[in-house]
Amino acid sequence: MTIAKSLSQKIAEMKTAWYDNAPALNKPLLILYVLSRYKQGHGQLFNFQTEIHLSLQSLLKRYGPKRKVYETIMPFWRLRSDGFWSLECSNPHLLASKKEPSLAEAIENDVSGGFDTLSFYQLKNHNSLIDILARQIIDKYLPLPLQNALSNELGFEKPLLLPYENDLTDHFDLIKHDINMIAEDISLNETTKTALIQARIGQGTFRNSCLKIYPACPVTGISFEPLLKASHIKRWSDCLTAQERLDPYNGIMLTAHIDALFDSGWISFANGGEILISNQLDFGTCDRLGLPEKITQLPHQTIFYMEWHRKHIFKA
Repeated sequence: MTIAKSLSQKIAEMKTAWYDNAPALNKPLLILYVLSRYKQGHGQLFNFQTEIHLSLQSLLKRYGPKRKVYETIMPFWRLRSDGFWSLECSNPHLLASKKEPSLAEAIENDVSGGFDTLSFYQLKNHNSLIDILARQIIDKYLPLPLQNALSNELGFEKPLLLPYENDLTDHFDLIKHDINMIAEDISLNETTKTALIQARIGQGTFRNSCLKIYPACPVTGISFEPLLKASHIKRWSDCLTAQERLDPYNGIMLTAHIDALFDSGWISFANGGEILISNQLDFGTCDRLGLPEKITQLPHQTIFYMEWHRKHIFKA
């Protein structure tokens, strides 16, 4: 399952109270507000007191049923049990407690929250996903007469269909552990964490730098960027440092089928650019692939990584 589909499913299954055959809008309106701010470029987390409390109250008063009290800390806190929301605060004991904090306690302990790291960076990299998720929430929870007004107020656009089923940069199960490990690594500063997460998802500076070295797949000559993947030569899991993981010379831009061959060790490259084909790859497949004899000579900064690939990945 991809990150996008997993996030969509978690939002669809989030726990929401119902009153008089109508859903409580506290969580849906909170998520919509956060998505709208993400669309404007907001960072991952929101301070509850300064950024959420009054804004969510206003949305609840205008779009929800009339209440004596408009709860804001309850949805903000309880979203963490729905699988896509993370919280931070100045008091770690508060986060560890099963007791839900009062409004005053949340303010006193400087509670912040937002989508978890993996979900946030997927939203950041695929802005259209914000509109898709917003429409999903609006259609499910908002009365029809209010849907257009809220969508317009928060700046959502008509979404496309969920486009990421075959997105090779979006394999949820393969990268979730790595993303969480980066986010929890106290030895890394926030700039390095962001760069590493972007690289692991397949976006950001690492991909852009690889494109400068390889503006087209050196095997197929294809330069249409949506078909190109920034593939690590020395595997992500085998890199010893953040520097290796972010080094663009440890990357090569390949089309999907060439990347699959390279990543699985069916092909590799000699330092001079000759394409090495595994003896375990049958002749019929080789003929149909139509691989050239060589690509351009590898940059000298890449040779160390390619030697590692030939030694540890290539099926000679």
